[in-house]
Amino acid sequence: MQDPVENPGEESGLFLPGWDRYNKPSKIVTLGHYYPQDEVAAAKLLVRETRASYQASADADPVAVQKNLGWTQLISALNKERQWPLKRFVALLDPMLAPDIALAVVPTHIAHQAFWPTRALAQRLVTQARVDATSCLVRHATIRRITFGGPSTKALHRQTIHVENAPLVAGRRVLLLDDVAKSGASLMACREMLLEAGAAMVQALALGRVILTDREPGER
Repeated sequence: MQDPVENPGEESGLFLPGWDRYNKPSKIVTLGHYYPQDEVAAAKLLVRETRASYQASADADPVAVQKNLGWTQLISALNKERQWPLKRFVALLDPMLAPDIALAVVPTHIAHQAFWPTRALAQRLVTQARVDATSCLVRHATIRRITFGGPSTKALHRQTIHVENAPLVAGRRVLLLDDVAKSGASLMACREMLLEAGAAMVQALALGRVILTDREPGER
């Protein structure tokens, strides 16, 4: 997330001045790193050990790993439908976002699911001027979750998701929200579909980006 700013400023981006480093509509931006469940124990072990004992990850920073673990726990608690992480994410994101945008979400892997925590978060960010476009992207065929070994390609997501209520995004700047990005395929597929539906701009945002403990925990 250290690349040159694209489309900075309130008028051309979705993030307000001070946060315009996230205005990168051609990319997926993320707020932090996320360890998949099978990596959490290894990450905790890295924190407990001394830096000198790292063999596979000589550059691992225990402070960064600890920070990533905290972010992972926050996202995991959100997905367990806890209220405190929902409130925390609302408090974090609301002052970052422009007041007149639309909010959309990547649908879950389950067909026609009506509620999930990321959608609840997006809806909590809707204000009098912001538009609730969380009904625009609908999964019409269930797919296997990528975390359980399911495939994730743009083609698959475009085949199993369609756009409804397109007028909600037509001509608008849209924040496309997801909880965790691994391959990024679902976010990019949904971004393309919203643009095709008439959105003026779509910024893809994942709360967390999947990292593995045998990689440097810094920005990628």
